Amino acid sequence: MVGQGTLILIKSIIMIKNIYEMLQDVCSRNKDSIFFVRQNENYAELLKKVKQRAVLLAKRFGIKKGDTVGILSGNTPDFVRTYFAAASQGARVLMLDTGLQTSEHINMMTRTDCKLLLAQKDLFISDAPCEMFDIENIDDTDENEFVMADTDRSDIAQLSFTSGSTGNPKVVGLTHNNLISLSDGAQFYKDVILPGYTFYGFLPLYHIYGVVINIIVPVALQGKLLLQPILKPQEFIKDFKQYKPEVIPAVPRIWEVFHKKIVDSARDKHVWTLMRIIVSMRKILRSIGLGKLVDKVTKPVHDAFGGNTKVLVSAGATLKTSIRKFYENMGFVVGDCYGLTETCGPANFNFAFRRANGSMYYAGPLMGNDLQIHNPDKHGVGEIWVRGNMVMPGYIGNDEANADAFEGGWFKTGDLGCLDKFGRLTVKGRQKQVIVLDSGKNVYPDELEDLYMQNDEILNAAVFEYVIKDKTVPFAVFQVKPGTTVARVTMLLKKSNLAIAQYKWVRHFAITEEELPTTSAKKVKHFAVRDLLDKGAYNRAE
Repeated sequence: MVGQGTLILIKSIIMIKNIYEMLQDVCSRNKDSIFFVRQNENYAELLKKVKQRAVLLAKRFGIKKGDTVGILSGNTPDFVRTYFAAASQGARVLMLDTGLQTSEHINMMTRTDCKLLLAQKDLFISDAPCEMFDIENIDDTDENEFVMADTDRSDIAQLSFTSGSTGNPKVVGLTHNNLISLSDGAQFYKDVILPGYTFYGFLPLYHIYGVVINIIVPVALQGKLLLQPILKPQEFIKDFKQYKPEVIPAVPRIWEVFHKKIVDSARDKHVWTLMRIIVSMRKILRSIGLGKLVDKVTKPVHDAFGGNTKVLVSAGATLKTSIRKFYENMGFVVGDCYGLTETCGPANFNFAFRRANGSMYYAGPLMGNDLQIHNPDKHGVGEIWVRGNMVMPGYIGNDEANADAFEGGWFKTGDLGCLDKFGRLTVKGRQKQVIVLDSGKNVYPDELEDLYMQNDEILNAAVFEYVIKDKTVPFAVFQVKPGTTVARVTMLLKKSNLAIAQYKWVRHFAITEEELPTTSAKKVKHFAVRDLLDKGAYNRAE
């Protein structure tokens, strides 16, 4: 039997037409609950400031439905308030990457006919093609003058570029329906992410991952948000200790770094082997009443994140299976997400947890969405196709790109992957990055990078196709710990290669102690690595 509270929630979801109404609905039901943790600001105060910013946009700058409003800012509450305020006026929010060049920002604003840019003072653009305003300004407008624009689910809510300013980058337009569908789908995870949980927010809010996990989902699940604008590990650790967040989202590279630090610390204390044995036997030990022994071993790992963390979320790139299993073995629920900006983020979640009815949930897309492996080979690997209410309606003003991207209602991601018996998705890499050997066999870079990075001395890896003596081979560039030699890496590769078929072996490689070039989501830029290799930037093994 459905309870009255559930019926009210269902009714409100059906009636909601745009993401501002979604915010307003949640705020009205959680007025006194804290939203911004560091600022001790509750939901009622959040809504008031969103309305004040909306009045400013409408009255001072004349922002109306269909206008483009840009945001160029670090992770501050003003970013979130401005995002919802612009949406309330039916404006399209242009998400600008703070790491790009000024020329790229100008190109993006020009391409989208941006009418107003709200930016932090130190990010102001002197020759911007539109008006600018300090996003951290304290609004003195009257919230009672607020009027919501007549905005429907089909209207565009935000704009994001798929690349920089060179050439003709594609513009992704996500609708209010895409974002509301994300909000609705997040309700599925109420069994594991409870109201009042604190979400840690260091991921850039301009990125789709930041929008999902630090703007939409915390509101949808009635949580709290702890924003951190300073990207320094020591600041993260300080926050973990002080605020003890329950939900920590990060990119795979961060989880790999934490994993290595945990393992190195355990090895330095000569407890790593014992730790592995006890954790591997955790189910048996708990069944015979020795659960306290398991807790004692895993406690230092939980303490590293503040001691109260329940859920770790990974997205933005492929999380190595070995890393996911490590954290799951340590007692965390790990949400390993696959998605793109075009799919409004999470097209599929590998998220093992026990539901309220006692059944186990392992993986799948959010409600109203489907995922399939198109034209799989004999190993079950094929292109990942997605369809549903979270897929963008199309690239803005780019019929050619849309014709290439969609087929029969499915969005063709360009990524290769396979599904296991539980529906868990393993991403093998970009279709364009698959290494096709002269024998016709395929080698997947992600699989090899995962394998080789299980060696402590290898901090990061980029595997790509290369031609040596007229023969196509998998070539690797490894970022290694200081002092690690080519001879040492050669030995590590020989050991690791025993776990895979011989045709996949990496025999040609280079090393560097410098960080490999990455995107804002910490994905390795394979083409940039290859370019540096050709320029002699790395120490090649002979």
